[in-house]
Formats: sequence, C-alpha cells, structure tokens
Amino acid sequence: MRLERLPPPGLWERFLSRHVPMWGVMLLVLAGTVVTILFGALVRDPSWSGRAGAVAVDLAAVPQTLSRLVRGDRFSSRFYDGDHAPIPGGFWRNRAQPFIDPGYLLFTAYDEAAGRPEVRILRLSDGSIVHRYRPDIAAINARSTFRSALIDLQRDRNVHRNLMMHPLLMADGGLVIHDSSPLARVDACGRLKWMIDGIFHHSVERAPDGSLWAVYRYPVSPLPDVNPAFDDEALAHVSADGQPLGLTRIADILDRNGFSYLWRGRPYTDDPFHLNDVQPVPGDGPYWKKGDLFLSLRNMSLVMLYRPSTGRILWHHFGPWAMQHDVSVIDDHRIALFDNHWRFAAPEGEVDGTNRLPVYDFRTGAVTYPFARATERTRIRTRAQGRATPMANGDMFVEDTERGRVMRLTPGGEVRWMFIAADPAGRRYELRWSRYLDPNTDGPAIQAAENARCA
Repeated sequence: MRLERLPPPGLWERFLSRHVPMWGVMLLVLAGTVVTILFGALVRDPSWSGRAGAVAVDLAAVPQTLSRLVRGDRFSSRFYDGDHAPIPGGFWRNRAQPFIDPGYLLFTAYDEAAGRPEVRILRLSDGSIVHRYRPDIAAINARSTFRSALIDLQRDRNVHRNLMMHPLLMADGGLVIHDSSPLARVDACGRLKWMIDGIFHHSVERAPDGSLWAVYRYPVSPLPDVNPAFDDEALAHVSADGQPLGLTRIADILDRNGFSYLWRGRPYTDDPFHLNDVQPVPGDGPYWKKGDLFLSLRNMSLVMLYRPSTGRILWHHFGPWAMQHDVSVIDDHRIALFDNHWRFAAPEGEVDGTNRLPVYDFRTGAVTYPFARATERTRIRTRAQGRATPMANGDMFVEDTERGRVMRLTPGGEVRWMFIAADPAGRRYELRWSRYLDPNTDGPAIQAAENARCA
C-alpha cells in the first residue's frame, strides 16, 4: 500500500487551526462589549462625537438600506402598484352639469421627459396648466447638515426622488416645499429663498397671522432607549420669511396633558404618533380661539384641539375614524376628516370598504357622513395619505392619493370634475397632497406665478 504525501497546510489553514488561550477569548469578548456600548452611545447621540457619530449612524442604517434595495422605498416611488383602472390621465369635467369651477389645482406631478417631479398649477375651468415649478432640490440638499438613520437626502430625496409633498403657494407666486426633507421656500422660478434644515413631512399650513405650521421629525431622537429609526415628532412654527418660531414635541404635549399612557404604556414601536396634519383654526369661535390647532395623530386614530399658548389639549376624540389623515375646519362648530377607515386585523392594514369623510359637530357631539354616497360611487380607497377639504358651497375637494385621483364631490354623490395623474400607459402616479386654490384668496399669488418669466 502506497501512502501519498499530503501538501503542507497553507497560511489560512494554519491560522484557523491555531490554539487560542482562554485569556485571549475573554479579552476579545470584553473588547467587543466595550465597542458595542460605545457604538450604541454614538448612535443614540451622534452630535457629541463629530465624524465618528455620523459614521455610527450610517452603519446602523445598513439593514434599512439593504431592505430598501430589496423591497424598494414606496415613499419614493412615483407609481402606485395597487388596483386601479388603467385609463389615460388628464382632466375631466362633468359636462352634464352647468357648474364650472373657478378655482385652480396645485399638485406635484412626475415629468418623464425631465426625469424628475415638478409642481404644477392647473386651471379648473378648462384643465390647462398655467405654471410649472422645478425647484432647485440640489441647492436645498447642499445646505443640509443633519445625519439620520431615517433618511439620506442624497440617496432618498435627490432631484429625481423628492416629490415635494403638500406644496404651499406663497404671495409672490413661489412655494414652500418639503418631502421628509428640509423645509424650503422657492420663488416662482424654483430658486431657493430660504431653508430650515431637518426632516419635515406631511402637512404645512398657513395660520391667520401669516406664519406657518409644519410637521417636524427629529433626525435623531433626544429620547433615551429608542431605536435610531424612532419617529420623534414635533410641531414646527415658522415665520413666512423662514425664521423658526418654536418646536414642540408631541411626546411632551401628551405627557403634560395626562396622555403619556397612549405611547409609553403600549408595546414599543418606532412610529407611535405619526403626526400627519396640523390645521390652524381660522379665528375665534365658540369652541376654539385664534391660534389654536387641530392635530391628527394617525397611529392613535386620535384628533385633538391644542392651544399652543397654554400647552393644553382642549378636546380630543378617538375614532370612529381609523388611521385618519387631514382634519379641516368647516365652520365655527364642525370639522371634516379624511378617514382611511383601516381594517387593522389585515396584514399591514387595509381599507375596510372605502375611505370615509366624517363630519364632527361640536354642538351635538355627533359624527355624520354626508358624503357616504359619493365615496361609495367613486370607490376612494387610499390606504395611507389622502386629503379632504370642505368647499364654501358644501362640496368636498378630495385626493385619492395612491390612485392618483383628485376630484370635487357633491353631497349628492356627483363628481363635478376629476383629475387623474397617469402616464400614457395608464399607470397611476401617486399624488402628494394637492391643494385647491381659491381665486378669491389666492388670486394675486396665482397671477404672480403666471406672470413669472423663468429661464
């Protein structure tokens, strides 16, 4: 029998076969523990450590980044991939009715030729586009310095992916914009006028005094013992010329009003509040005073009336709405909501039938559904997002965000007009909280935008 001589082990084999003394193992475990504790401290508060903190936050975000690469980031996708009729986009008016809307539609659309989103003003009397905005997103992002596991501006909100949620028309014809990104004001030609760094999302509204109220999310939560992706939200008060006037955390509002159990007493989640609308009241009334705010906390199905001057919650109501978006004041005793009407038992939640447009009456405490026939006929089924704005004549301006539809509905169930955002193949673009522009109040701003001469 002949024995073959085996070749000597290689360097890697010799390294893996080395005997390691127990003291060496214990030293490695101790060093690993120290590094883990230090890494956790850097992620929880990266501000004290400069570049090291920023690197720690980036490393902590690796699992989230990989998940986005595999599954995609639905909030940066321009198309809705759910059920919808593949019909061409465009503006349609109900010619069976004599009504002609004198208003305008302000909305974000995706320009396939330019490869980027833009904001447009559409005249509702004839469906023509009277102005287009292409804000300088690169200039906005270049001024930002925050680091967060929640968002990376260069990756997630660059010029191709910033969808400019809920644009607000200003008196000079310019806009205030954001999209889980800094709050910025641009002129009618898209040139940057001012920017406030941070993560602003969902609604931005103008108060009667001309100041702005917006929804803010801390890039890194000051709360102890939360994940890097914890959504720590606040009310941001800003002047029209971009001066910060105040920042109030939702957690603090709930805690000092005896509602801490709503988030501290529940199983941990990274998104306990989901503040999606801050609506200033138009003036004094029997149930509120000028300066008060209606707040919508989606993940609690909670709507509340809050007085910033005293820090007190004056009124609150849980449901019958479920995961609602958008609260609007109708008159001095009624509010309207966009109720997403979730079925919670379904995986990831889903709409239970259709969305609803409840009206709450402060005089009686009753909740009614005057647009039930309209929502059933139009089959509005936005799972997340959605807008509903009461019109002066009793109609309702509604955005079915996910299906790319905006429409004006009558209480009788008629559709006065509809705009559908879709490409030539009928694929629906997701909208980003459109606005109805009333020529009685927004006329000079609309005219300023139309008259702008941009290169």
